[in-house]
Amino acid sequence: MKQKLKLGHKGHRWIIIIRISSIHRMKVRPHLFSLSKNLDSLLAAIAGFILIQLFSKHSGIGVSPDSVTYLSAARHLVRGNGFLSFDNIPVIDFPFAYPFFLSAISFFTRLDPLQFGPLLNSFLFGLLLYICGGIMNGFAGYSGWYKRILLTCILCSPALQEVYASFWSETIFLPLILLFIVVFSKYVRQMSYAVLLASSGICAVACLTRYAGIFLVPTGIIVILTHPSLVLRKKLIHALLFGGLSLSLILINILHNYQITGLAMGLRPRNNTGLFKIMENFGGVICDWLLVARKPIVEIIFAITVLLVFFIYAISSYRRNKGSIGFEYLLSITGLMYCIFMLFTSTLFRYEQFTNRLLSPLFIPLLWSLTAWFPDYVRDRSYRMQWVTGLSALVLTAWYIKIQLMSDYEFYDGVKDAGVPGYREDPFVQSEIVQFVEKNKTGFDPGFNIYSNAGDAVYFITGLSARQIPFSAFPEKVWSYYDSKNTYLIWFNDLDNPEMPPLDSILRYKQMTLMKQLPDGAVYFSK
Repeated sequence: MKQKLKLGHKGHRWIIIIRISSIHRMKVRPHLFSLSKNLDSLLAAIAGFILIQLFSKHSGIGVSPDSVTYLSAARHLVRGNGFLSFDNIPVIDFPFAYPFFLSAISFFTRLDPLQFGPLLNSFLFGLLLYICGGIMNGFAGYSGWYKRILLTCILCSPALQEVYASFWSETIFLPLILLFIVVFSKYVRQMSYAVLLASSGICAVACLTRYAGIFLVPTGIIVILTHPSLVLRKKLIHALLFGGLSLSLILINILHNYQITGLAMGLRPRNNTGLFKIMENFGGVICDWLLVARKPIVEIIFAITVLLVFFIYAISSYRRNKGSIGFEYLLSITGLMYCIFMLFTSTLFRYEQFTNRLLSPLFIPLLWSLTAWFPDYVRDRSYRMQWVTGLSALVLTAWYIKIQLMSDYEFYDGVKDAGVPGYREDPFVQSEIVQFVEKNKTGFDPGFNIYSNAGDAVYFITGLSARQIPFSAFPEKVWSYYDSKNTYLIWFNDLDNPEMPPLDSILRYKQMTLMKQLPDGAVYFSK
């Protein structure tokens, strides 16, 4: 919206154009998360709650190998056994917060995480949607229709639905990231030490939830150092205070890991994948989000484009709101730093291939960085162009949501009959090797150690402690396993892990006796 003010001076007429929308940007709307301003957010949250309930109706929340580690650690904590995994070895591959969160709920409710999992994840997905709605209330170019359309896109996202349909730490990691952005946005407005401490506390908990949460530390430091209202001395003091407090909990976790095991964050093989392949894997996930067919060159282009989108939008939003830092700048810096962190660490360590789960913290910031400029852009057009651009955007959005809904229905069509993919899915639960192991779990000699190519699955089926076969990247541990006596080997054909020695190599170097052969697996023992 524009307003013209005409002033005369020495026979000349000056025309000053006041952009009311620009002045509007500088104002901070209060009570962003109040219910009166978030009835649409509440409806989205309720829809998200119902959606996860539907996905988990058949067999509960999905359970993956990582989920078993979280579950076993939570159960050990409740029993007072310490922070131990399914193999009775201290958990160091994952930080402490998420299993502790599950154990705290179990302690007060007297329920196993598998029992309250559907309700918990449904609530967390609803919470994520409500926080998203509150944040969008604080966008410089606020638009009610934009907010509702974006809430629909987030609700219908197959990537986020996959995360919240499973027992994964991302279910609380994603709300923590958004909560950090909310509190940190208050800090950059007020420059209060109390709010800085609160931001540091949230960042510290995020780091203790996932090691990847460390990316929030450089995110916060960059924002502090680029703040236009702070002198350099205060910038350095605030940055050091924020960084030190944010890293405090995870450093304690890492030091404890090293003290008891000699390892900081577990055995992590060195990367053997080239940068271009990493970029392909990264861009492939973005292709899935944007519903574009995967091709190597397209994947690399998308990976580079995502980095540029975050970088360019961070610069433009910073320059546009010079003198104040808004949600848009914080979100774009957060997305940019997560991209850099994931790409950089994947060149050092051998991650699993990038998936929806690993890149899920990018989805919402990317969606906002691609679209948050649009309401202001339309508002500044002529009446005719507002209709043209608005209708074009609605058609494109309707197409995108339609494709999302088709993907959502395909996922629902599978989980309603067979369960969420993982160890609770019918094809796994009903497999012959699983049925045999579960039926004969009391027959295993307690004096023998159980090994498996899926020790987590053995624990989940039987409740018995089971060890993973060592990875081929650590040959000394593999040979130590070959030399071990009094062991069982439970082998799942469908869970073959390429990081582990294949079954024929194990049988070649380790003397084992076949106990039971099944179409989809086998059980061996050695004395």
